[in-house]
Amino acid sequence: MRVPRLAVNALGVGLALAGWQIAGSGLGDALVATPVQVAEALVDTIRDGSLWPALWSMGWQMMAGYLAAMAVGVPLGVAMGRSDVVLSVVKPWAQMFIVVSAAAIVPLFIILMGRGVLFCTSIVFVATVWYVVATMTEAARGVPPKLLNVARSFAASDFQRFRYVILPALHPFVLIAARIGLVHALRAMITAEMFISAGFGGLLNNAGLDLSTAPLFGLIVILMALSVGATSLLRWTAHRSAPWYASRTNG
Repeated sequence: MRVPRLAVNALGVGLALAGWQIAGSGLGDALVATPVQVAEALVDTIRDGSLWPALWSMGWQMMAGYLAAMAVGVPLGVAMGRSDVVLSVVKPWAQMFIVVSAAAIVPLFIILMGRGVLFCTSIVFVATVWYVVATMTEAARGVPPKLLNVARSFAASDFQRFRYVILPALHPFVLIAARIGLVHALRAMITAEMFISAGFGGLLNNAGLDLSTAPLFGLIVILMALSVGATSLLRWTAHRSAPWYASRTNG
């Protein structure tokens, strides 16, 4: 008998919550707050009025940097995948920046740009763009040659091969790059805000100073829900806009 996927997911969540409750009851809320205590702290956080302005500030600044990273990263990655010259020039820089964490460059960006909007969006951009570039480079290099050969056999021009063969083949990977980039953008934004004690990162900093871990866990739950919700929305968009997307990504 096949068990529904949703039921398996619900069972896994239930077991995790039960284990969390048992661990929290034994260790105390100073170390691990129980789910019940976290839920109560979450309600208090929502009621005190500081959560929504922090989420709004984090959201629009992160989206500005994220969209800029997508606008630059997608065409640059495609160019790297289709041109050996561009690949040779840009790849060393991509390899260097992709291994540098956002936390390592935050102090430098604070010195150069201060603590305002430009700082946050720049951190998100730098921490995101290279993952988008790397994803699109591999996607562009992996376009099946037989598809291009078929287009050539019909005397298709370079532009026609790009428009009617390469772009449709890349579409699923643009959406994969968007999902990967969104996760890194969110991480970079939180890191930047924690350094300057502003927005949602500032709330996390303040919650970390509390004697109970319940407020901290509550904010982490909100962050996880935002990340899961956003990536699920992108996956749904991908399935709606590209019917072949599910087969490329196993759903």
